[in-house]
Amino acid sequence: MEYPEYSGSVFKATSLIIMVYFGVLWCPLMSVSVSIKVRREIVELADKMIKYGLARSRNHAFNILIERGLSEVKREVEYWESVYRRVEELKRKGFKLSHGGLNKLLAEDRGVN
Repeated sequence: MEYPEYSGSVFKATSLIIMVYFGVLWCPLMSVSVSIKVRREIVELADKMIKYGLARSRNHAFNILIERGLSEVKREVEYWESVYRRVEELKRKGFKLSHGGLNKLLAEDRGVN
């Protein structure tokens, strides 16, 4: 890796530290563990992301939050919360919900066997 010669070894060491700290930006296969404290609201949002299948783990959720931004993730979680509330409401009204039948219904509607 080539380094500019701005301030000698100090620049090289600083650049290397920055690249390791922000490893995702320069090397997507490399991860760096960082311990941080976050507001309870952020942890609850990460847990909701896992609950609704938007993230596989808290680690994955925090990475998504960092990459997409808090406001975009909040909108997506609010959308899925409303979907789940509506599904629960339909269940309480006695509707039977099944998973995976949409393609069959669409095929029947188009006259495809």
